[in-house]
Amino acid sequence: MEDGEVSGTNHIHAETGYDPAYEWPGDTEIPQPTTVLNESLSSTFKPWSLLRLLVQTSSVLPKVQRLAVLDEHKEVQFGRDVAPAGSGTPRVRLKEMAVSKVHATMFWDAGRREWAVVDMGSKHGSFLRPGGYSGPTVNVGEDLGFRLSPSRVASFPRTLRHKDALTIGSTTFVVHIHSDRMSCEGCASSGSGDNTIPLFPASKGVKRAREEVGPIPLEGRDAKKALTMLKRTLLSRHDAARPSASSQPSSYVDRSAKRRALFPSSPLDTPGAPSPKSDSPSVQATSSGSTPISEIPASPQPLPESNIGRQLLMKQGWQPGTALGSGDNASGLVEPLEVSATSNRSGLGMLEKAPTPSSGDWRESGKQKRWADMIDQK
Repeated sequence: MEDGEVSGTNHIHAETGYDPAYEWPGDTEIPQPTTVLNESLSSTFKPWSLLRLLVQTSSVLPKVQRLAVLDEHKEVQFGRDVAPAGSGTPRVRLKEMAVSKVHATMFWDAGRREWAVVDMGSKHGSFLRPGGYSGPTVNVGEDLGFRLSPSRVASFPRTLRHKDALTIGSTTFVVHIHSDRMSCEGCASSGSGDNTIPLFPASKGVKRAREEVGPIPLEGRDAKKALTMLKRTLLSRHDAARPSASSQPSSYVDRSAKRRALFPSSPLDTPGAPSPKSDSPSVQATSSGSTPISEIPASPQPLPESNIGRQLLMKQGWQPGTALGSGDNASGLVEPLEVSATSNRSGLGMLEKAPTPSSGDWRESGKQKRWADMIDQK
């Protein structure tokens, strides 16, 4: 017997019940059945149930938009703001203050194979009424169902069933879920799609589209010529926008002279001296004579009997025509003081000047005025 040989092999196999047929036969290729799916069916097949939201009541959505079609999406958001640029998650925008920026989210739970809704911590809350919806309408303040979570607190996922009613703000959606991915008569969309709610923001016009295309390559064009054309275009726009010189008034308009002509009775600016501008309308209107016209105050008149001050004095013993005081102490003035009028707004104590012959030349009148001032100082 050689080393390593086991004697009584057949005896051991009989005791242990071992059979060489139990050993692995080796890497033998076993043909497996292969199933080739149709490419068109595999690309359009979705593993989640069909979800559509029918708008029952809303004060912010247009009356035409009554259906949210979510056939191609496993998640949808509800909020007040527009979805961020480049976001692939659809969003139903409800533009009102009772709705938060990101209010709630619906998603397909692949583990439980069902649709669920989550409140994202909104202030005014989301309300779900399960057990089947029976309309016709749901008004704010009526039985909206239970609230998903308290204010400012995110909720746990809540399962959505067919015909459940979800209320966010003033908008109530009726949930339509079809496991066969076939829409019913109530949630069918029109052929043109006018009754569907937009899930993504619309493009902002041709300018935004041009910006997304990118800059025009500089190859094949002269940069100097392009700069010259740009300058000409900008200058032509500037010339077109600037008003012509013929439309603007070329002559100077003296607004002060117009104002003095409208109000000729206004006092002169310099008190006690005539204005050097002898050709102004106000001077011509007021100085038609050789001497300025001074205002003469009216003579004092006795107080009427209806005057309250006179009545109080008569009650204290005063009689008209007598001075103030009692007995020998009545040393007051019987006649009131007379006020002497001043001319040309001159102050008290100003001496009257001899009238100087008026001249049309303002230089000559200025010289005469300076000579008169020097004589007064001497």
